[in-house]
Amino acid sequence: MLAVGAGIGWGTLAPVAKLLFTAQGGTLFNAFTLSVARAVWAIPPFVLLAIFTRPRGRTIERADWPLFAAGAVLVGLGLNFLYQLATQHTSAAHTVLLQGLAPLAVAAFEALFLGRRLDRVRSIALALGVCGVAAIAAGHNQGGAHVAGDAIMLAWLAVFASYSYVMRRLTGRYPTAFVTAVVWGAGFALVAILGAPLVPVAVAHSFATPDVTIAILVALVVVSALLAPAAHAAAVRRTNVTLATVGSQYAAIATGTVLALTVVHESLGPFAIAGGLLLVVALAVSLVPSRAEER
Repeated sequence: MLAVGAGIGWGTLAPVAKLLFTAQGGTLFNAFTLSVARAVWAIPPFVLLAIFTRPRGRTIERADWPLFAAGAVLVGLGLNFLYQLATQHTSAAHTVLLQGLAPLAVAAFEALFLGRRLDRVRSIALALGVCGVAAIAAGHNQGGAHVAGDAIMLAWLAVFASYSYVMRRLTGRYPTAFVTAVVWGAGFALVAILGAPLVPVAVAHSFATPDVTIAILVALVVVSALLAPAAHAAAVRRTNVTLATVGSQYAAIATGTVLALTVVHESLGPFAIAGGLLLVVALAVSLVPSRAEER
């Protein structure tokens, strides 16, 4: 249930962002100003979380500072900004479907850079995922989706895989909640600093209408930035990384697609539907234990 909760939280991000991009005739936000607005409101709770979860009796070792810094850059400019940029330039449905490749992106990263052999099951899952991406890209002219946005989402997947590696290194040495608070809080702080001249406008636009305020403070900050990562971390502790991540991605795909179709009023053409089914099958195949895991 925790993994499903995390997926529901993450699945709301793209549809809500799409609605905010079009609010008041598209005059309120673009990808960067929305990232700045989200960052400004997310920093205070992450600071409080870091204070309350800091490991007692120890400080962050100097050798680990580069990992924390790398994590902050990946979160702020990658997971946050790139995601908004992809959503702005493709459909919300495409964004959440491609997001479902996250577990396979992590497996490919480990095979390419960490020397971990990609077993036959993961290779089949990755091949199905690639076919799914190709099918989704082939239907780029339907539902307001564009190839550029899909390509940005693939770059986001590479960032996510790198982020997962950094987090795995850090959570092996420090409490998960503390690492999450520091990395995400610092990442949002980086965005706020880079977008400092836009902060007053972003804050003002956050209160343009009650619907906009609720969308930013509840969906983009509380649900997707705070609760979803916490639920995913708890799911990982109770089960394992594979089950938690795949379960959350299934929920994210279901939630995001339903919201994209019913709330954002997007449409999925036959290629996108076929691609989405291939991605779902790829996730299912990735759950099959390898021979090494069975022993």
